[in-house]
Amino acid sequence: MRISHRISRPTQWSIVLAAAIAAGHPVSAQSPDTGDWVQVYSIVVPYASDNDLNALTRLLDHAYVDQKARTVSAEVGPGELAQLRMLGLPVQINEAETARIRDYIAKGVGKQASSAPDTTPGTKKISDGGSHAACYRTVGQVYTSFDELAAKYPKLVKVQTLGKTWMGGQYRQPGTDSDNNTNSSWVNLLVKYLPASVLNTFNLSLFPTEPYPIRVIVAGNFEKQDAQAQKPPNMVWTGGIHAREYAPQEVGMKYIEWLLDNYETDANARMMLDTNRYHFVVHNPDGRSIAEQQITARQRKNTNYATAACSTARSGGVDLNRNYPFGWRTGGPGASDNQCAEDYRGTAAVSEPETQVVLDYVRGSWNQAACKWEGGALPDGRPKSATYCNAQNRDNGGAGEFDWKTGADENYGGGVFIDLHSAARAILWSWGVRRSENENNIQTPNNLGLATIAQRMAYHNKYSAQQVLGYDTEGTTKDAVYGYLGAPSYTVEMGRSFYESCDNFNKEVYPENFNGFHYLSRVLYRPYQLPQGPDTVDVKIAAEAVQAGTKALVTATVDDNRYLYSKPGQSDIPAPPVPVVKKIKTALAYVGKLPWEAGAVGIPLALSASDQASPGLEEATRTASGMLDTTGLAPGRHMVYVQGINEDDKPGSVSAAFLNVKVAPEVTPEQPVMPIAFPFRRSGGALDLVDLALAALGVAGLVAARRRRR
Repeated sequence: MRISHRISRPTQWSIVLAAAIAAGHPVSAQSPDTGDWVQVYSIVVPYASDNDLNALTRLLDHAYVDQKARTVSAEVGPGELAQLRMLGLPVQINEAETARIRDYIAKGVGKQASSAPDTTPGTKKISDGGSHAACYRTVGQVYTSFDELAAKYPKLVKVQTLGKTWMGGQYRQPGTDSDNNTNSSWVNLLVKYLPASVLNTFNLSLFPTEPYPIRVIVAGNFEKQDAQAQKPPNMVWTGGIHAREYAPQEVGMKYIEWLLDNYETDANARMMLDTNRYHFVVHNPDGRSIAEQQITARQRKNTNYATAACSTARSGGVDLNRNYPFGWRTGGPGASDNQCAEDYRGTAAVSEPETQVVLDYVRGSWNQAACKWEGGALPDGRPKSATYCNAQNRDNGGAGEFDWKTGADENYGGGVFIDLHSAARAILWSWGVRRSENENNIQTPNNLGLATIAQRMAYHNKYSAQQVLGYDTEGTTKDAVYGYLGAPSYTVEMGRSFYESCDNFNKEVYPENFNGFHYLSRVLYRPYQLPQGPDTVDVKIAAEAVQAGTKALVTATVDDNRYLYSKPGQSDIPAPPVPVVKKIKTALAYVGKLPWEAGAVGIPLALSASDQASPGLEEATRTASGMLDTTGLAPGRHMVYVQGINEDDKPGSVSAAFLNVKVAPEVTPEQPVMPIAFPFRRSGGALDLVDLALAALGVAGLVAARRRRR
């Protein structure tokens, strides 16, 4: 890494930075797009104070904050870099990462620009096997995967079309367009709205005939869940709301594929699909279709070029993650009114069809009589008083302020919402902006529960659980879902780069987030409660199969020390609650029923020392073991669940293993011993040696016959 220009004194550039912010000049949001986006730079800017960090995170798009090194990292184009230098900021260029990104782009450009007459439009990979981006599916390929999974697993998968995108709403079937068919295809619509200089950067033959709709794939054991009185908890993901972020969409798809492909062979996958439902929504298909073909995949927003007509495809459109209604346009710095800004909020809350479609799917429709949202993917768990009993959740019948201070019941069992993003390696939760009507407080009524979930997930994916990235965000998915429903809601910023190499995606990004979502799936039944208890992992049955009527050894690790705590980057942001590690009190095994199911019987397990325990916290991490009696169990495969409980009597996550019971060998009853007749005995007198020899041969034959019968 080298410094790209002379570093000013922090006190000097802090003043300049503050002045730039006060004047309303965010660099990333309003910098001119020169069109030369091949020249992307990976930059690092050191900071000296909280004020510097606040300003930098507002200037730089999706910045990564390294609190130990006291630096902020980001990826910028030449226009942004020039403005940062004009402000006198001590910008450093990470030469190695910049070279990697440019190589990534160059390989992608070469593949995307080549003609492919035999490639089905819309289904070509973002780049083929010669590119670093070959592991990421296009929208067309994702939707093909939806349909293939539904065909392969008809009892476990449903696919639904939710509605049209903005561009989909402009599309007209050929011959029905009164304006010379200008709206009759994706390409015609692009020609209508974009200048030739932009169109020349695309391979137009790879666009689909018409814009893709917004679709969702849902996975779960529907037959089993529909037969139960209680509705299953749900994990709802939205991916690709910011089009250029490839890794999140692929993570969501791969996790659902893992669940389905391992349903028959992995006990936890079976437990998850039997117990939970998983919804994955492609939020911004229009923007993603553009990003898949852009030279450097910088498209963030949707394609509403009528509302936000700018000089390039990247600058136009609305930021869908600033268009949600709960807290939209609060008057703070959480979004922009500049139409060509990256975080342009739109003309009104829910002005974009993509926002409306996804919001309707997640929260359902408003029932005024019941004063709640009904029929959505996530149930309404936030009680409304008479003051806020309206669809807007506003005071005075929808005209006043939002209700910022009513929390969900801690017993909420509806599930969790996650908006998948790149690339700051962080887990963020509500609220995302400080508001005067909420005393500038970002903490929600469920702050302890939200923070605990994030800190547990962070242990598994090694990200920073920090609530906010250092800058305010308003009109976001997570604030809307939590604000209306009370469901735990998160933004997960995964990976290290918008230009994540497939090698790093496969080695780091997907495994990390797989671990995080695997944990979350095991506490989804009561997400505000179960993370307060220990995490149970590595449940094992010692024998591959045991005979019915015998006992099977079960072991597991029960660990209450699985937290990763992160301090906020700024002193003016309240710190999350500090985790309190507790001793393990007990662990229970259950055969055939989950701990909370009617008729479940817990079998106490013995606790012993674990080699995974941290020094000084040995009693917070324990090995649990015990014998399971299989008497009365039918031959076949059974589910075994293990759950730990800490000294505060808080039960935690549940993990599973298969118990295979085989038929005991059939035992043939002993036959009565019959008197031996000696037809060969000669008449008269006692038995002589010949008689005895013949008798011995007869007994030996009888014994042999009995052995054969056994």
